[in-house]
Amino acid sequence: MNREVDLTLRAVDVIHSFFVPNFRFKQDAVPGLQSICIFTPTEIGDYEIALSLSFCGLGHYKMHGMVKVISQADFDKWLAQREADKQ
Repeated sequence: MNREVDLTLRAVDVIHSFFVPNFRFKQDAVPGLQSICIFTPTEIGDYEIALSLSFCGLGHYKMHGMVKVISQADFDKWLAQREADKQ
């Protein structure tokens, strides 16, 4: 929360779209190109990544996800646990 997120989008096959309606943010991933996205979430919560294009083909309906916005303290705990799990 309240930290800039830098995201690089890449597509291998067809045009895909990264769209988070609550953030009012949408960026297409185009085969052969890298799309750099920068946004700053301001509220803790889980936000749906919505489908906004139908160019993905037959598996389009299965493509979904969530953006989880957490506090810095919770992120630090998550990162520490992740590092501990590697050992």
